[in-house]
Amino acid sequence: MKALFIPCGIGMGHASRSLAVAQKLEHDGFEVLFASYGEGYHFLGEFTDYQPVELPEIKFYGGAGELDLKYTARKSMDVPFTFLRSIYHESKIIKKFQPDVVVADSHYSAPLTCKVLGVPCVLISNELQFNFKELYPHDRKMEYLETGLERFIQDSAKLSQAIIVPDIPGSQEIPVKIKNKITCTGPLLKKDPGSIPSRVKLRKSNNLDPSHRVVLATVGGSHFGAKLLRLMAQAVDRIKSHHIILVTGPHIDSSFLPLPPKVMVKRFLGDMLDWMKLSDLVVSLAGHTTSMELASLGVPNLMVPIENHPEQMKNALNMQKFGISRIRDMKDLSPGKLAEDINYLLESDDLRLGASTTKKKFQEYQGTKEAVNIIRCCAKGLG
Repeated sequence: MKALFIPCGIGMGHASRSLAVAQKLEHDGFEVLFASYGEGYHFLGEFTDYQPVELPEIKFYGGAGELDLKYTARKSMDVPFTFLRSIYHESKIIKKFQPDVVVADSHYSAPLTCKVLGVPCVLISNELQFNFKELYPHDRKMEYLETGLERFIQDSAKLSQAIIVPDIPGSQEIPVKIKNKITCTGPLLKKDPGSIPSRVKLRKSNNLDPSHRVVLATVGGSHFGAKLLRLMAQAVDRIKSHHIILVTGPHIDSSFLPLPPKVMVKRFLGDMLDWMKLSDLVVSLAGHTTSMELASLGVPNLMVPIENHPEQMKNALNMQKFGISRIRDMKDLSPGKLAEDINYLLESDDLRLGASTTKKKFQEYQGTKEAVNIIRCCAKGLG
C-alpha cells in the first residue's frame, strides 16, 4: 500500500512528527512519499533519506523571536491563489503516485483535493481553534480573520476520514462540528520513551560526566529562535552548568555563538530525544512537537514562546499546567534574567516532581502506534 504525507512546512515540527508515523508505516510495508514546502521540505530533503516533492510556500513573517500576525495577514493576500496552486500540485502528485491514503499534517487544502479525487485523507492537527482575539482584543479585523480561519479549517477537516490530534485528551479544545472524527492519540514520537537508554548511559556514550549538569537549548527549525539563542550566548558565563548545548536548527547562522569549553553548538540533532533525556533542563521555544517530546520524556524545561504566537503560548500554558515547565516572555528576557531563571530551575524540586508526574501521565498513550492504526484502516477503506 502507498501513503502520501503532506506536512505543513512552517518550522520542522510538523514534518518531524509526520516522519515518526511514516517510518512506522514503512516498517509495516507501506511505500511512502512526502510533499512539503519551506523548512519542512528542506528538513526532509537534507536530514532524511526521502526525496520530497516541493509545494507552493506559505510564510509567517516577523523579527527574531516575534511573529507579526498583522503583517503576515497583509502579506497573505495571495493565499487563495497559493491555495489553488497547492490543490493543483497535490492533484498532480496524487494522480502520479496513486496513494491509498493521504496524511496531511496541518495542511488544509489536502482534504479538499482528496475529496475531489476520491482518495481517503487523514488530517493531523493540534490547532483547530485560535485565540487571535486575546492578542488583539480591540481589532475587529483580527477577529474576522480568526473567525474565517476557524470556519475554513473546520470545514476542510470535515472532508477528511479521520482527524488525529497528537496530544492527550483535554489538552486541546475540540470543535463540536468535527468532534466525531477526532481521536486524541497522544504524542507522535520517533521512539518509544521507554526504549531510550538511561541518562547515565546516554551521557557516557556522549563523553559527558553523569554527575555534571547539562542544559540544552533548542529553537526549532525557523529563524524565530535567533533571539533566544543570542540571549543564551550572552548568558553562558552566568549559567551554573558544566555543559551547555545550543541547537541552532539549519536556518540560523551560528557564527555569533561563543565557543568556550563548556558550550557545544549543534546545527541539527537527529536523535533529539536522546539529548533531551540526558539533560537536566531544556530551554526552548514552545512548538507543539517539542512540548510533546519533553512531556513524554519528563524533562524539566523553561519555555520561551515566540512573541505574538497564539499556538505557542497555548502550548506553553498547557505545559506549565502539567507542572513540567516555567514560562518567560521573550520581550522581558535579558541575559541576566535568563541565567537567573535557569540556575533557579536547575535547583527546583517542584519542577522535577512535576516533570515526573507529567511523564507518568503521558506514558499511558502510544500515539504513534494508534495513529498508524487509524491511517492503515483509512487506507483499507475502513475509516
